[in-house]
Amino acid sequence: MTEKTFWRTENDPHELLSALFPPRSEGSVVHQTRQCRHYLHECARRQWNRLPGVCREIVALGEIFAEDTDKEIRLRALVAPIAEQLMNSAGEPGDLAEAARCLRSAGEEDAPGGVRSRLAPGDRFDGWIAPAEPVSETEWRGLAALVYLPFVQYTPPFRWVPRRLHSIDLLREIYYNPYTPIPFKPEWRTSNVLTLAEGMYDSRNFGAMPIFADALQDAGCTEKAILDHCRHAPITTHVRGCWVLDRVRDRTLDHE
Repeated sequence: MTEKTFWRTENDPHELLSALFPPRSEGSVVHQTRQCRHYLHECARRQWNRLPGVCREIVALGEIFAEDTDKEIRLRALVAPIAEQLMNSAGEPGDLAEAARCLRSAGEEDAPGGVRSRLAPGDRFDGWIAPAEPVSETEWRGLAALVYLPFVQYTPPFRWVPRRLHSIDLLREIYYNPYTPIPFKPEWRTSNVLTLAEGMYDSRNFGAMPIFADALQDAGCTEKAILDHCRHAPITTHVRGCWVLDRVRDRTLDHE
């Protein structure tokens, strides 16, 4: 089986992630990438009703960190220990309340409202807020790992997250097929194309993807994989980190 076929047909997310990030010898490490972080964040957002409010806030702060890890070192230093503490807890109400208290006070010496002042209104949750759906202790470990692992400096241990909390669809949405390079020409980044891309990225509303495909085509794009992804992939599959949006926004890909 070729690598291209493997990526297209394999249904075990752990196997796909092992192919993307093969084990390395001791002392040989790779920094975690933006795409990897966004993949974990989107897996967490698919479990939103099962995450308490403090975890949702940490995910949203992690997304800010992922966009510019060099600039957001301070944010990571404030939030990562809280996320790690949650991962090592049983997720009991007392654990969640303590994490929420720590997050409320984190960074208060830097700015009014502390690190939580960085959150958009829709990502703020007063109090620890219990999850809408019950979660067992075993399930909690996997969910808490999704919240914490994006803050890890190097390629994270994906198997800390059970298969059922991973997503084949998200892997293909973010990485397409890393063994099938798709060319992209800079001249396709017209003002109209960039405006649509940034608007969808900022709003998380991907309803304009078919219009986006038309704009790319008007700019001269004839790549079938790009146009088909924008026109025919279900709107609900698109996320921040979408491989087409990342190419348009000129974000570095992990695999080319």
